[in-house]
Amino acid sequence: MSLWLLLDGMLGLPAWAHGDPDHPDVSQPIELWGPLLSELSSSSFAIHVGVVDKKARRATLTVDDAAVRRAPSQPALRTVESDAATWHTLRIDGLSPGRRYRYQLLLDGLSPLAGELTTAPPVGDTRPLLLAVFGDEQASPSNDSVSSKAIVQAVLAESPDLVIGTGDLVGQGDSEADWKELSKTHAPLWSQLLYLPALGNHELIGDSDGSFFRKLLPQAEQRFYAVRYGFLQLIFLDGNRPGSIEQTQFLQDELTKSSHDPSVRARLVVLHQPPLSMGLHCGEARSMRAWMTLFEQHKVDAVLAGHDHAYERLERHGVPYFVSGGGGAKLYDRSPCGQPDEPALQRYESVHHYVMIELRPEANRVAITVRAQSPQGLPFDRVTLPIDRSAVGVIPSDAQGPPSRFHRGHLRYLIRHHGLQLAVALLFGAVIVVAWRYGRRRSS
Repeated sequence: MSLWLLLDGMLGLPAWAHGDPDHPDVSQPIELWGPLLSELSSSSFAIHVGVVDKKARRATLTVDDAAVRRAPSQPALRTVESDAATWHTLRIDGLSPGRRYRYQLLLDGLSPLAGELTTAPPVGDTRPLLLAVFGDEQASPSNDSVSSKAIVQAVLAESPDLVIGTGDLVGQGDSEADWKELSKTHAPLWSQLLYLPALGNHELIGDSDGSFFRKLLPQAEQRFYAVRYGFLQLIFLDGNRPGSIEQTQFLQDELTKSSHDPSVRARLVVLHQPPLSMGLHCGEARSMRAWMTLFEQHKVDAVLAGHDHAYERLERHGVPYFVSGGGGAKLYDRSPCGQPDEPALQRYESVHHYVMIELRPEANRVAITVRAQSPQGLPFDRVTLPIDRSAVGVIPSDAQGPPSRFHRGHLRYLIRHHGLQLAVALLFGAVIVVAWRYGRRRSS
């Protein structure tokens, strides 16, 4: 099903490719943004789609029980329509929890698209959950997407309940070509699994507000948000604004609320920039001190991040931290990051990978297993939470007000990725200084 959807969305396959004589080929190949499963609950879901050529079209979404094949003359189980527009979000309600459904999406003048999905379990349900985690694809026509494609296919084969993205999906946020490249690799996943992303810094390059990221992925429209899935609470933060008062209050409110809700049995926090890391950028513990304190006070089960292109397992004050930034971009070696990152590190692997998290409710706890996996190889790390406690590093204090976000990791990043621009800027600055001194000497 996902292969047909990928080919249909990107190449505009004629209807006969689906064996559907009732829908003749009426269109030239048209590229689409999506379709994307943007919302999923125990009784509803939403499909989000946009048309690259920006021509307004009407849209119709029909849904049937996947286990039932209806005759062409019979009406669909559910139908919803949308007026002509370049972007559509079509929502279906009144479904049964944990059930498989088949959908068909029609846009005027285009061939039909089809997909399948499973609704979320009801609140209080004790069936195990399986999550996939990966990020830092940095999709671009100039980047080799082989690793990203392999990861997407491996994740689909794992059949997770939902997928978490740790950010930096594209190389540059204002590049339509980069987003098209991402859509090519992720279309099979987006069409049938709920994909929940954190906002990375590369999504803001040339698009400082992340407007296209939020248009394509409306589940992350607010930049930071919370999602409930069965007994699991997921909290997504915007690491580009570390320690912001608004987000700190949001985090505290969500953790406090879920702490008093007995139906919430596990909580994960997701953001792009890691609080702790031994990668190229090092961690953001100074900027995220207030967040880390809340993680510890409320005993969150794990914190998931990206940004550094490697796999890392860390622990501090009983809170596990994982970095999964091996989604396809150039890998990073381990760096000398000092306190508090170094004492927290337990495992570092510079490898393209994804992470699988299994949550299995038991009598008085939820058993959580984390497995790090190469897309075409064996698992290279497996751990059951809570993990053994490491030595506790001290977060360096700032004597002069708010913590500075610029450190040696950022300098290494600038040199490695923007060396030419940095050299040009320094040369330009030197020319200005020489010209200024020459002007002063002549005037005196």
